Amino acid sequence: MKSRKYFLLFILSTSNSLVCANEIQLNINNDTTGHAKTFTKQPHFTTYDYFKREFSYMGIPFIVSGLVVKKQNSDFRTLRNRFNPTFHQRYDDYTQYVPLAATWGMKLAGVESRSSWKELAVSNVFSAALMAGFVNTLKYTTKETRPDNSSDNSFPSGHTATAFMCATILHKEYGMKSPWYSIGGYTLAGLTGVTRQLNNRHWIGDVFVGAGIGMISTDLGYFFSDLIFKRNQTDTWNVNPTYNRYDNPSFLSFNMGITSGPSMLKTAEIYDSEGGNPLGMKLKVSTATVVSVEGAYFLNPYIGMGGRLKVATLPVTADIPTENLKNFDLDSDLQAGAPVNMFLLEGLESDHLGMLDIDLGVYFSYPLSRHFQIGSKLLMGCRRTANFSLNSLSRINPQIFDRQIVSEEAYKKFYKEDVDFYLQQEQISQAELLNSTFADEEFLRIRRSSTYKIGTGFSFTYRYKEDAALRLYCDYDFAAPRLTYELNNSWVNEDGTRQTHSYSRKTPMHNFTFGASIAFIF
Repeated sequence: MKSRKYFLLFILSTSNSLVCANEIQLNINNDTTGHAKTFTKQPHFTTYDYFKREFSYMGIPFIVSGLVVKKQNSDFRTLRNRFNPTFHQRYDDYTQYVPLAATWGMKLAGVESRSSWKELAVSNVFSAALMAGFVNTLKYTTKETRPDNSSDNSFPSGHTATAFMCATILHKEYGMKSPWYSIGGYTLAGLTGVTRQLNNRHWIGDVFVGAGIGMISTDLGYFFSDLIFKRNQTDTWNVNPTYNRYDNPSFLSFNMGITSGPSMLKTAEIYDSEGGNPLGMKLKVSTATVVSVEGAYFLNPYIGMGGRLKVATLPVTADIPTENLKNFDLDSDLQAGAPVNMFLLEGLESDHLGMLDIDLGVYFSYPLSRHFQIGSKLLMGCRRTANFSLNSLSRINPQIFDRQIVSEEAYKKFYKEDVDFYLQQEQISQAELLNSTFADEEFLRIRRSSTYKIGTGFSFTYRYKEDAALRLYCDYDFAAPRLTYELNNSWVNEDGTRQTHSYSRKTPMHNFTFGASIAFIF
């Protein structure tokens, strides 16, 4: 019996040793204190593991979008000049740093964050150095002129890069603790970028690329910091690879797309003179570039509340039948009995109709899996259109020099004074005068307007990280603004006025928008 007891005790002790061995725990006696120390073997992380954890890829779509939208830099600047041309505020000099100040302030107040003091300092230094290096290298190699012509270092926006770097630092340190930290940080960063454009200091392409550089620099800064400190992946709540399929999909997204319509603006009632013949002008609208910010807070996995801010520039091309061009009286001389028009309308310069949409409404989502979601929305809001102007191009009618058409007496009475004025002012010959082009910058004006609108849309979201996603979307919006058309069909009179014919008409606008976006998931 005793031998059996000893055998059982041996088996139990051996099993316990094996369990301890499997847990890879080593007990080592400390000679000075006599206490045992326990060491746990840490898992091995490769450089790729650290990079995969910290690099969000969110900055890349910003840079790509910025390079694409650079073609419309002047169009978006035109919108700024029409909505608020006198805007000048300096708060963007300070808002760019607020998220970083909030991060360090909460750290000093004892609020637990992702990083230790050393890790925070090192990652921030790396982020700032990389951001400054990228921005200044591009600024002094591209040498792009600022919108206000003050200097040749416009591209990219340093203020926006700094703002998004600071917002990303706040997001990494406290974003997973509460989504409102991230929302607040990126909202301030976006406000900084918008203000740089409103202040006429940067083009829209500068802002997008700057935002992307700020985010990429921060991702790389934290990546290098983690390498230096060999940060344990399990010792952070910044990334959760096992996020739940049914987590509330609250988001903040930056969108870019193209929109259509309406195909035509109603201009059938614009006349070339009082009681005259219709001009036959057609204003054709083509596809437009759209930039928007959108976000929603979800109460559960399926329903949320949110809104959208959208800006679009609709290219408008004017077309007048050729047979109507010669009959258009620019200087009203035909009313005085002149044989022919002195000026011939040759064509019209196209422009862009600007739109600003502000929407609020209900958002819906359905999780297909942990990574994929489909969504929809119902929105109501307001649409504002900016002042629109269309320029005319004209030339001197050569018939005024044909004595078989215009007699010498009629020439001296109706045309000579104006011809001599142009010849003396421009110091050109008669032949050069006939080849000169005259531009009228106030030929046609569409007044700004405001109206209510409705909208809906569908989206497909790929959530490749807990806090990052890519979205494809299709939106539909309807509005019927009352547009007021003003046709200035004469030159300025001696008293500084000009004859204007105007009318108002509701113009239905059916807009379909297709685009892609990057989204922060909270």
